[in-house]
Amino acid sequence: MEMTVIDKLILIFKYITSSFMGIELFLLSLILFLFTILNIKKNNKIVKIMSIILCASFLVGLMIAYRSYAMESIDSFISIILSYLYFPSMIVYFFIILITTIAFICTILSKKMAKSKKIINCISLSFLYFCFMAIIALATKGNIDLSVVNELYKNDTILSFVQISNMVFFLWIEYTALYYFYKFLESKLD
Repeated sequence: MEMTVIDKLILIFKYITSSFMGIELFLLSLILFLFTILNIKKNNKIVKIMSIILCASFLVGLMIAYRSYAMESIDSFISIILSYLYFPSMIVYFFIILITTIAFICTILSKKMAKSKKIINCISLSFLYFCFMAIIALATKGNIDLSVVNELYKNDTILSFVQISNMVFFLWIEYTALYYFYKFLESKLD
């Protein structure tokens, strides 16, 4: 389907003006935009609270109005995550290694990060690098093409490395999220 940007904008405009829901969604988005602009200019707590309430009510309204689709989307999301954990893809794995590299550099350069967090980061990220290097070595030694999904499942050792490193990565992500959430609460309560 070859369409210009103008054609796409015209289609969107037709959708917005064709139904009450399109107009309603546009108005809600416009109100949220206005709250955001007001917050930037005045940095007011009432505007922040109203923005959060508007976003939350918008999401809750959509979930109530489209309950079956929302449940189907949540089920699909969970099945994709579980499918990836049991049947990993090397493309996602390379993105994990990229995130790991960025986190490793931030850990090394950070002067504000607590020593315990740096140690946990270094242990986790070093283990992930070890797994990555082992996978590359095993693939090279076994003449396995990692871009072909079926090749990955033929070698139990490579598959075990990928699955264990994914588990470590997700545990590290959970720990990091909880750590920063704790730090956020600690700074707000002090």
